[in-house]
Amino acid sequence: MTPYFTEGLLLGLGLFAAPGPKDTLVIRQGVSRGPIWGVVAVCVFADILLIAVGITGLGSLLESRPTLVALLLISGAGYLLWFGGQRLLACLRDASMPDTQGAESQRGLWRTAAVLGFANPYAWLDTVVLIGSIGAAKPLNQQAFFATGAMTASLLWFVLLALGCQRLTALFRTPVVWRWLDAGVAVLMVYLAGMLVTDSLDVFQVILERD
Repeated sequence: MTPYFTEGLLLGLGLFAAPGPKDTLVIRQGVSRGPIWGVVAVCVFADILLIAVGITGLGSLLESRPTLVALLLISGAGYLLWFGGQRLLACLRDASMPDTQGAESQRGLWRTAAVLGFANPYAWLDTVVLIGSIGAAKPLNQQAFFATGAMTASLLWFVLLALGCQRLTALFRTPVVWRWLDAGVAVLMVYLAGMLVTDSLDVFQVILERD
């Protein structure tokens, strides 16, 4: 284990521990005792692929184009607001508790996880832009260690999240608790979206100052 592996591991854990849409899907599957390990596998695979893409060059490319980064930040904020709005509507309509009799198929859950992993600008910001650009700046012969550390962080986080949520099943037996969960997710998504909007304004300010 090299210092670069440890650095990638700690950076990854710090980023992945901030709940996002993928984490919400894993939490819902875990506490409802639904199919979860296929979802975890898709989420981890998405992170691994995006980290690899970022470190091999795309992360540095995006970082050198602040306009694209700002647009990605705004897109991520919009995505989080949409996702939070869906959970808020479910809460208000008392439709938060999963219907186990009409549960989504395993293949459907995989598709949902894939969309949240690959079509989610928020995930790109963490993996491609941040981890990718930092990793691409490391010595060439150490980039693989840094990337492996960040990828390991994703695996550890989602496995521990799944195991932990499965132990909370007893708390989620009533619709009221599910509504509170969705309400909390909605508030969190709005907060994260606000942070991305603030970051995008900072980037636009830097662009204007350059011009």
